[in-house]
Amino acid sequence: RRPALRRRPPITLHSQHALAGLNRIPSLRMYLDDSGKSYPSVTSILSKSNRSDSLRVWKERMIEKMGVEGFNKMQTETLNCGTETHALIQDYLSQTNSVSQDEPLLEHSPSSSSSSSSFPTRSHQSDGDDFFDHDNAVIPNVEEYSERVQGLWESVFPVLQELSRVDVIESSVFHPTLGYAGTIDCIAEHQGEQKIIDWKTAKRRKRTLHETFDNPLQLAAYLGALHSDQRYPDTIRPVSGMIVVMYEDAPATCFTISKSEMEGFWSKWLERYADFQFLSENGRLPVHENQERA
Repeated sequence: RRPALRRRPPITLHSQHALAGLNRIPSLRMYLDDSGKSYPSVTSILSKSNRSDSLRVWKERMIEKMGVEGFNKMQTETLNCGTETHALIQDYLSQTNSVSQDEPLLEHSPSSSSSSSSFPTRSHQSDGDDFFDHDNAVIPNVEEYSERVQGLWESVFPVLQELSRVDVIESSVFHPTLGYAGTIDCIAEHQGEQKIIDWKTAKRRKRTLHETFDNPLQLAAYLGALHSDQRYPDTIRPVSGMIVVMYEDAPATCFTISKSEMEGFWSKWLERYADFQFLSENGRLPVHENQERA
């Protein structure tokens, strides 16, 4: 008899997506909660509040090199590869053969006493009851996928094998006070610590966390929302995170973000969120003091 992979499956909460305009900001990615209230996505907020020209310059350079049609094709293929790899990861980590479902999955509600702008201060450590049995897990057959997806899977699979507990997979999260939403890729135990994890793909190898641009702010935003979203039990409260960057031809790079580092990124996220609020009310980004001096 094959032993159980874990007692309970990881949490996956879904929400509807809609494209809508928020006041003066068009083409925002929006999330809808169960009541029908819409929330702008974290990625949209970061995109709209980004003052850097690096992405625009890169896009113009690639279009000049490949043409508009070639560039759009490349972007579509890259997006599809990322989506397929995310699905493979989700399928692998969601495996379960539950032998006990006597405990409700969402029986506890997190405390709502924390301030909307404060950062969480506590973390839950696994008691060992729930685990992921890699020895008995079914490894997906990736031969039917493109070579690019196969390369990404081979890149990330050793990291997946380091996860000893998986609590959340591809699940929506809402910050009811600040009013934004997003999708958490994964919350799992890694090297003995519960972490919020984000899967990323890249062509060129990332050697420093700085080279991941706004990804740490995105993770901090998800973590802040998680601690305010009462749909999740209070046993799922990581305070640190990890960004895993996959490549088509090299092992994945893991950037661990400590609690103190996450606090700094949370502060930066709040600054970008404030800029987005100004943009939604005034149709432009605010001019800060350092910009006036420049």
